[in-house]
Parts: sequence; C-alpha cells; structure tokens
Amino acid sequence: MDVKSVCIVGGGSAGWMTAATLCKFTPNIKVTLIESSEVGVIGVGESTLGHFNNFLRAMEIKDEDWMAECNATYKTSIKFTDWNKAGEAFHYPFGALDFSESRGTSDWFNWAVRDSENTKASDFAEFFHPSVSMINQNKLTKNTYGEVPGFDFSNDTAYHMDASLFGKFLKKTFCDNVTHIQDHISNIPLDSDGAVDSLVGKSSTYKADLYIDCTGFASILLDKTLHVPFNNFNDVLLNDRACAAQIPYVDKNTEMESFTNCTAIENGWVWNIPLYTRIGTGYVYSSKYATEEEAEDQFRAHLAKTDLKRAKEAEVSHLKIRHGIHEKSWVKNVVGIGLASGFIEPLESTGLMLTHENILFLVRALTRRNGQINKIDIDCFNDSVNTTMEGFRQFISQHYAFAGRNDTPYWKDVTNKVTYSQEFQDFSLPNNPTFDSLKAASYNLNINNGLDESSGLIYILAGQGYNPVTAIDAKMNDTKFGAFDCTPIKDTFAERKKDVQEFIDLMPTHYEFLTYEFYLNKEVQTGEIHNG
Repeated sequence: MDVKSVCIVGGGSAGWMTAATLCKFTPNIKVTLIESSEVGVIGVGESTLGHFNNFLRAMEIKDEDWMAECNATYKTSIKFTDWNKAGEAFHYPFGALDFSESRGTSDWFNWAVRDSENTKASDFAEFFHPSVSMINQNKLTKNTYGEVPGFDFSNDTAYHMDASLFGKFLKKTFCDNVTHIQDHISNIPLDSDGAVDSLVGKSSTYKADLYIDCTGFASILLDKTLHVPFNNFNDVLLNDRACAAQIPYVDKNTEMESFTNCTAIENGWVWNIPLYTRIGTGYVYSSKYATEEEAEDQFRAHLAKTDLKRAKEAEVSHLKIRHGIHEKSWVKNVVGIGLASGFIEPLESTGLMLTHENILFLVRALTRRNGQINKIDIDCFNDSVNTTMEGFRQFISQHYAFAGRNDTPYWKDVTNKVTYSQEFQDFSLPNNPTFDSLKAASYNLNINNGLDESSGLIYILAGQGYNPVTAIDAKMNDTKFGAFDCTPIKDTFAERKKDVQEFIDLMPTHYEFLTYEFYLNKEVQTGEIHNG
C-alpha cells in the first residue's frame, strides 16, 4: 500500500489530534477530515498521564501555547480515596522514586511493619516523593532550585484539560492544509478485496488510500463496515456505565487540586477533575449492582458531601461503557484511533493516552518509508496497540483485585469473585508482558520480601496496605541479622518533611500558580482579579 492520501472520519479530539500529527510529520500526504453535524462528540478524556508530554514534545507545543485556550490545569498525581478503608487515601504520584534519603523501598516497608502505630499506608508515596506534601496542600512550584527533592516539574506533571477545546486548538494551529468537510457518511462500499472502496456521504463520495476511523464507540468503519471482532473485558472490569456532570467551583484555591481524585463509593468510583473554570466529575459503576436512577442518587449524595447546592443543580448525563478492543485496529486500509479502536474505564486516565500513542504508532509507520506500507507495518502496529491495551486492562484490574473494601456486594465481588488474569502487567512497560506477572508478584511478596521499584504496581499495593515484609519476616530477619533500627528512617522522614514544609509555606496555590502563568488576563476580565 502506497499512502498518498488519508481520510479521517470523525472530528473530536481523536480526529483533530490525528489530522494535526499527520500534517506535521507527513506533509506530502493529503489529509481530509469528514465530520457529521448529526453525530455528537463524547465529552471524555479530560485527564492525561505523563506520556502526554511525549505527544506535546513531538508536536513542539509548549504549555504557554495551549493551556489557557483549553481550560487546562496541571496534574501531578492520581489520588485514590476510600479504596482501602473509609477515610483513607493514597497517591500515585508521577516521576521516579527519590532514593536520596533511603537505600530503597525495603527501608519503608521494614519501618512500617515494625512501627505500624506511627506509619500509614499513605505515607509510602510521600516517603519517596516529597512532592506529595506539596500536592496534599494544593501548592505548586516549578522547583527551579530543587526545593522539593526529586520533583522534576517538566517531567513529573501531566494535565487536566477540555479535550474538545484541545482538538480545536490543534485544528487552528496545525491543520491549515487539511480539507475539512461537513457531511454525513451514509454508505461505505467495499472493493473486491474487502477493503473500503469509498465513503458515500449526502453531499459527495470520497476516496483515499487510507481511512482512519475516529467515530468513537460507533466505529462505523472498523466495526460496522469491516466487522472486525471485538474482544470485551467484561470478565474482569465490571463497570459498564457512567454518569457525568460539570460543576462550578465554590473555592478555586482549595478545590483546584493538582491531581485527579478517584473516590470509591457503593458500586464503583467517582472521578474529580479540576479544570480552570469548572470541575469535571462522574461516577463509573456497574449496572449489575445499580440502575441509572440509583447510580445518579448515589452520585448526587457524594457531591452533596462537599456542597449541597451543586449536588442538587448538577446536570447529569448518562453514558454506556464498552470495555475492550477490536482484535485488530488496522485492517486492510482502515485504522481505528481512539474509542473506535478500543476503550477501558478511565481509572488511570488511559483514554487519551491510547489515542495519542496509537497516533504516534501510525505516524511512525507512515514515515519509515515515506508512506509505503507493507503487511509487516500493519502487524507491528496491531501488536503495539494490543500489547498496550492488554497492559491497561491488567494494570487497572489490579486496583480492584487488591482493594481493601468489601462493604457492599459490588466490592465483595470485584475483590473476591472476579477471576483476574494470571499475567499482571504494568501499562508503563507495555513491551514486557511478564514484568508484573502474578508469579513475579507472588515471589516478590512472599519470598523476596520486596516489590519491583520501577513498577506502578508498587504504589497500588503499598497504598492498599500490602506490605511484602510481614511480622513473621521481621522476626526472622531480626533474629538472623540483628534488630532493624527504624529510628534513622523515621527521623529522616520527619526532618525532610519539616524542611520541605518551609518551602511549601511560601508557594502559591495551584490556582494562583496557573493564574499568574497563563490566565491573568482572563481573571481580570471576569472580575475575579482586579487591576491595581
């Protein structure tokens, strides 16, 4: 296949991210984007992971170029509230663990088992990421002089954003050469080889060498036309519904947090994503345990804990979730990007990541030999997409498998009845399917008395109260090697917290930081900040 023209079906963030990337890296390929006014855009994908920085760097986009246009805020961590026990929370912060004050994670685990009264599961992240102290107090700094040990502002931050506005930004900035057509595709004939021959719209017929399906869950090319089998993940991921709302701020200084908060409730969990002008929130749940009406009541009850007026006035929409992925995302001359390819619940903000990573996979294939595509290119693309998605599935399933809650039928089932994969895989290392295998986890927990320090799994296990060093291990080790002295570790942790706190006290809030970096003019115009 010699690709000289591409037709993208569907706009939204997936469509315009694809178009912009193609325009930047394959300028010799003619790009057409067709979107229908008859089809709405699903407003998901407001939270990113650190991988999104790779996309921005590839596109040479700086924060000052786009954040203010896209209602964006910074994201430094994912917080899990009430997953282990009610009233407890832990962080999964971005960036590498800081070992400057320890010999490794075993120091903390040994301290925790021997001094359980003075340690909490939530302390693990803060012990190795001093930035958690800053995050919990809703402060932010560029850390130019290293005031917060181990915190690299450029690499340890991701974003909350309005994904639809980001798509519009990319359209305006990169897509001058894209042929943009408003039309509704009504028929898709196939050629003798079973590939897409053309797209028949109400206004015209469109032909290209390669067709990219960005039509969301409808997946009109990959699913409806080519009938590529879909592998669902319902066996391990029970949540198949969501209700969502956009709510106003009561106090931006306290509520504009630099993390995504995921709070476990009766039949699933609630996300909280602070954008600059509003909060995006929603409840991901299982229809097996709650009807739409029951779920909405539970969602509003959760919102009422922080503000009754917002809870009552919130306009709640309901969504169906289709977990899984097509067996192949590139079939013949069709490539699925975004929801059209596959989707997994947003617990680890993987939606946009799957979109931009698949776009980069595609562009790599198209640029290796100037648009010449062989079967091996397609096979490599599909393997990369499937491996990444499988990693997502397994990593997210771990959050439920290791959860400490069992107070409702839903939580009893997801922790005790669901049969999880024997291969626990970390999405951050998609090319190593055995990295976090169940065998490896069993070995590390029961024999090695450790956890792999480069794995995202370590935060989930530690935060949920899983300590590979148990009381029996401590007793055996103390007998064999002499009593483990917790005092230096405890004192180091306390001293560093005190030192870091001195800088935190001087930092602006996340809201203040953003305002003076990007949004000052907007705040002046709205009257929230006055001149003089």
